[in-house]
Amino acid sequence: MNTIAIHGARENNLKNIDVTIPRNKIVCFVGVSGSGKSTIAFDIIAREGQRQYFESLPSYARRYLQKSNRPEVNEIKGVSASIVISQDRVHGNPRSTVGTLTEAYTYLRLLYSRVGLPSMDSSYYSFNHPYGACKKCKGLGRAVEVNIEKVIDKSKSLAEGALLPSDWYVGGRQWSIVKASGYFAMDKKLRDYNTEELDRILYASPEMLQSVMGEFIDRWTFQGVVHRIIHRNSKVHRGLTEHDMKYFDLTDCPECHGGRLNNKSLEVTLNGKNIGEVGNMPLDECLAFVRTIDHKNAEVIKPRLIDQLAGLISVGVGYLSLNRSADTLSGGEAQRVKMARQLGCDLIETVYVLDEPTAGLHPRDVSKVVDNLQRLRDQGNSVIVVEHDETIIRSADYIIEIGPGGGKKGGEVVASGTIDDIINNPHSLTGKYLRGDKAANGKSDYRTASGGLSVLHAIRHNLKDFNITIPTGVLVALTGVSGSGKSSLVEEILGQHSDKIVLIDQGQVGANKRGCIATYVGAFDRIRQYFANEHRMHPSFFSYNSHEGCALCKGVGYIDMEMNFLGDVKIKCESCGGSRYKEKVLRYTYRGKNIAQVLTMAASEIEDFFDDNEIKVQMNLLDEVGLDYMEMGQTLDTLSGGESQRLKLASKLQAKGEFYILDEPTSGLHFADVEKLLVLLNKLVDHGNTVLVVEHNLDVIKNADWVIDLGPEGGDKGGRIVAQGTPMQIAKVKKSYTGKYLRQFLAV
Repeated sequence: MNTIAIHGARENNLKNIDVTIPRNKIVCFVGVSGSGKSTIAFDIIAREGQRQYFESLPSYARRYLQKSNRPEVNEIKGVSASIVISQDRVHGNPRSTVGTLTEAYTYLRLLYSRVGLPSMDSSYYSFNHPYGACKKCKGLGRAVEVNIEKVIDKSKSLAEGALLPSDWYVGGRQWSIVKASGYFAMDKKLRDYNTEELDRILYASPEMLQSVMGEFIDRWTFQGVVHRIIHRNSKVHRGLTEHDMKYFDLTDCPECHGGRLNNKSLEVTLNGKNIGEVGNMPLDECLAFVRTIDHKNAEVIKPRLIDQLAGLISVGVGYLSLNRSADTLSGGEAQRVKMARQLGCDLIETVYVLDEPTAGLHPRDVSKVVDNLQRLRDQGNSVIVVEHDETIIRSADYIIEIGPGGGKKGGEVVASGTIDDIINNPHSLTGKYLRGDKAANGKSDYRTASGGLSVLHAIRHNLKDFNITIPTGVLVALTGVSGSGKSSLVEEILGQHSDKIVLIDQGQVGANKRGCIATYVGAFDRIRQYFANEHRMHPSFFSYNSHEGCALCKGVGYIDMEMNFLGDVKIKCESCGGSRYKEKVLRYTYRGKNIAQVLTMAASEIEDFFDDNEIKVQMNLLDEVGLDYMEMGQTLDTLSGGESQRLKLASKLQAKGEFYILDEPTSGLHFADVEKLLVLLNKLVDHGNTVLVVEHNLDVIKNADWVIDLGPEGGDKGGRIVAQGTPMQIAKVKKSYTGKYLRQFLAV
């Protein structure tokens, strides 16, 4: 069979559609946000391919694998085992590196064990093995040191809030324990404490204390602030959490200097370099070094290591090192590392599903992604890509557009075929932008800055100790190739001006499965009040988090079922049918709709349904950020990174005088959505705010008032200011990669 045929797809917002996807081709799914393209690619094709493969395995193997249900389709034919290459960040494990995510470090260890003298087993070169790991840092390569200035304010007393961690706020439990211990003068400035007193407040080991009041005895544990923070994080064996890490500084281990290995392992060298030094090299330098090794024992290992390194460089991450911790990679970087791993794989007739592989990539590097997608296809695989980048779309063999709108207005096949078919299809919104009918024009009337925010001696990571003044009261685009130092500069801005900055990133709005869109924007309280007034009842009666929520699923809408030999399964609650409510609650209606039906409405429907100015304002904010297609009852933990960012942005639209930093706000956005985003960003600036976007999208860059371009390359070859000025001025700078691509759109 040379196609993947889907019949009667009803998953999420899909409207019982048929979709035919050619095999052994690069197929690109396009469409506006919420149209249903990701549903077809990931929730149907990828999920069904994985489900059928997993179910073919023995039960003892399946118990360790994720269980998924069959997608809502009548029939699906021609699907193969699928591999998803997503943008999920690699979280939690500091022992995972770029080298261990691929096979590159394995081959490097083998190379040192075969060629290095004295000859040692490859285990001695593994920082995850007792033979090789540094004794001091246990193979992490990093030392964690408390930053006292982040823990205490010596200018204050304990009564005034000298303890800075959030758990020790004045009047809170931990603060009260410190007070009840009787060890400290609460009104004495910490700068007047002696060394013994400071050590006790910071590092004291747990001590059981008690007080007797009448017949009652109250017991509690007193311990130093730093000791408590470290102790509570040691339970997970993964180091400090992101929340607590802000009180500490990470430095290279003083013994292995970041090499992660013990002295015995680091004494072995090849061409004058030990394995720690090679592992810390940028990948392109590492490749050049490996090529210089000439030894008969390297004849088998060397070509495989070169292939691994070349694969990583080919996906645009040559500035990374093998020892770079995986948990420090961005979503886009992690995805490209995963792609490189698959490029070295010999699988054929496999379906690869990729989620925006160009995320975080400068236009210069997009061609590398195209080359690698073609390599996967030419190896005999089917490549399915959800993408908005024009270069990727134009290079695809086949394009399927889902729409025409988002949410309930989407879920249909609008157009399909080759790039020419899409461009010539009058119903295709993507085609209109590709033809240039609706392309965003660059502006020539730039705003004048109202002031400036100075960043002095920027030295974080690869930044080359420069000073810069960021104009305020304008739209600023921070650009540069991957690894050029954009994120590092943002960290410097936050570090030096944390009190002035509002960071709107793509982190989840909330992981609580009970929180939904309606609760976040504040509309749910007013909606419940309308139901309560209609029936003269208390508003809590219409909350799924109250006693009126379904007794079986506890108001969640589904049941987590634990399977003895399989993974846990989420099953729609049989009692409430997924509505979250008891049946008696659903008998009460407002304008013919019960509360569960109202929660299935999109923002655009809610605005028309309720004659309420406040609700209309809230829904209009969602419309402005391009989330009008989202159902009010959709839980916050199911939002994509881009959706979470835009939802956060919606809550800030009325603010004035703020300095906003947005991290790639165009991620996951169609051309039409980008146009809408530009209106939104300009509105924020016109209200008197400063907006700095870390961005690669040329439509946004050419409409900025000021551009700061970092580079010229990534890693150690970056970290400098290549150019700064208006988009027109940047376009004239020949050494700027951003300028090169701007010249294609601006009359320079």
